[in-house]
Amino acid sequence: MSLKDIAEYGSGEGASLLKEYIECACSGVMACSTCHVYLDASSFKALGPADEAEEDMIELAFEPAETSRLGCQLRLSSQLEGMTVTIPGGANNMFDHIPFE
Repeated sequence: MSLKDIAEYGSGEGASLLKEYIECACSGVMACSTCHVYLDASSFKALGPADEAEEDMIELAFEPAETSRLGCQLRLSSQLEGMTVTIPGGANNMFDHIPFE
């Protein structure tokens, strides 16, 4: 389960906040950066670094930081119990710039 899944299908206060603040415009295919989040340092370390494709999209995200990740790429597990996720103050929707024909 990812943060995107929780935002779309979850219930409770945390899921409601994610639904309100994370757009997930591309449905989790790493094409928009609207699920960009900042993680606390210990959770970021536990998850390990983003792969090259995710890093490329994070570079286009709103105010990327050292602990930035895309929520759609985070696989939640018990080792992340207590993880703190901070939502940036804005979003860059790169999905709006894909030329569909």
